[in-house]
Amino acid sequence: MNEKDRSVESNRGPRPLAESEITIKEEKTPRYAWVIWIITFLISFAAPMAQFKIVSIPLYFIYVPGVSPDGCFGLDASGFGMLMTMVSLIGIVLAFPAAFICRKLGLKQTIALSAIGVIVGGLVEILGGDNIATMMVGRFLEGTGIGLAGVSAPTLITLWFPDKTRGLALGLWCCWVPLSITLDSIICPMIASSMGWQGVFGVVVAFAVVALVLFLVFYRVPEGNVAGYSAEGSFIECVKLLNNPQIWLLGLVFFIFIIGQTGIVNTYLSTFLQSAPPVGWGWSEAAAGMGLAVVTGISIIANPLGGSVTAKLPHRLKRIVPVGVAVSYLICFYLLFQNSNESLIWIGIVLMGICGGFGGGGLRPFAPTIMNQSAMAATMGMAVMQFAQCLGNCFSPVYGAIIDGGATYWEACMTTIIPLSVVMLIAAFFIRPGKNSPVRRK
Repeated sequence: MNEKDRSVESNRGPRPLAESEITIKEEKTPRYAWVIWIITFLISFAAPMAQFKIVSIPLYFIYVPGVSPDGCFGLDASGFGMLMTMVSLIGIVLAFPAAFICRKLGLKQTIALSAIGVIVGGLVEILGGDNIATMMVGRFLEGTGIGLAGVSAPTLITLWFPDKTRGLALGLWCCWVPLSITLDSIICPMIASSMGWQGVFGVVVAFAVVALVLFLVFYRVPEGNVAGYSAEGSFIECVKLLNNPQIWLLGLVFFIFIIGQTGIVNTYLSTFLQSAPPVGWGWSEAAAGMGLAVVTGISIIANPLGGSVTAKLPHRLKRIVPVGVAVSYLICFYLLFQNSNESLIWIGIVLMGICGGFGGGGLRPFAPTIMNQSAMAATMGMAVMQFAQCLGNCFSPVYGAIIDGGATYWEACMTTIIPLSVVMLIAAFFIRPGKNSPVRRK
C-alpha cells in the first residue's frame, strides 16, 4: 500500500497526528531514522533561510543616503517590512488547513512542495531584477515553504522516532529557524559583497534544489501496515475544538512574542545598527549581521532549554515562562534600540537571545498541554501557534511606517512592543488548564 493510502485508511475514532509501527510498538530508534531527520531538516531549513535572507543585507532594499550600495531597491522601512510580510501571508492561510493538505497529498509530496515554493519564488525574484512587483510575488511563493514545512516536516520525524527519542529529534528540528537566521547573518553579507543580492538569492535556490534532490532520493516511510499521519474528523469538526479560551490566550502571548522577535528585532536590528548616528550606530554590514547572529545563536541553545524547563515545571507554575518573556521584553528592547550607550546593546543582544529561545522553545510546548483532550485537539492547538507566528510576522510594516514617520527606533518601540508586552504579561497570568484537564491536578 502506498503512503497516501496508508495515511487515510481506517479513519475511525481519534488518532494521533503521526503514528507508525515504530511509535506504536515502542521499537528502538532505527538507524535510518537519523537519515530521515537529516534530509527533513535540510529541506525544511531552506524555507526560513529564504525568508530571512534579506534581513542580513537590508541596505540592498532600504535606501539610506550615503550607505546603500548601487542598485538598491530604494524602499522605505515600511516597504522593507512588507517584503517580510509577504512570506507570512500565505503562512496565515495555510496555518489550519496544512494538516489536511498532508492527508490529501501525502507527506512526501507536501514536503517536496514546500521546497518547490522556495525554488520557484527565488527564481522569480532573480529573473525579475529590480522589479518590486515580481519581488513581492516571489516572496509570497517562498511563504509556502514555511506554511507547509512547519506541519509536514515534524510529522515525518514523528513517524520515525519512538517516544524515548522523539523529543530529542523534534527539539533539534525546532532549531531550523534560529539556525537559518544565524547562518544568513554570517554568510549573506559576504556573498552580497562580491555577487550582490542576486548572489545571495541564487545560493538559497541552489541549497533548496540540493535539499530537494536528497529528500526525494532518500525518503522512506516506516515499513508495515500502519503509517498514519492524518487528523481525524472533518475540518469543521476540528475547528470546534478551538472553543477553548486558554489556547487563544496562549496564542495572544505568542503573537506578541513573534511581533517583538521577528517583526522588529530580526527585521530591523541590522538596519538600526548600520544607520549613521544619531539614528543608529554606524556599524558595518558584517558587524551588524554578526550582532543579529549572536541573538539567534544564543536562541539556538536557549530554545531546547526553554522547552525542557517548561516540561519540568509543575503545571501551575508553567506560566512563569510567558511571564518571564513579557518582563524581559520590557527591558531588552530599550537596551537594543537606545542610542546613548553602545555597550548596552550587547547586553540587550544577549538578553534577547535568551528571551527568544525561551519564548520559542517554551511557549509552543504549552499548546498541547492546554489542548490535551485528544491528539487532534493538540494538533489544532499547534495550528493556533502557527497562525499566531505568521500573523506576528506581518507586523514589520507597521513598525517600519512609524520609523518612516520620523520616530526613532526606541520611540517606535514605546508605541508598539512596550505596551504590547504589558498586554502579554496580563494574558500570561490568566493561562491555566481547563477544569477537566488531567494535567491540572499534577
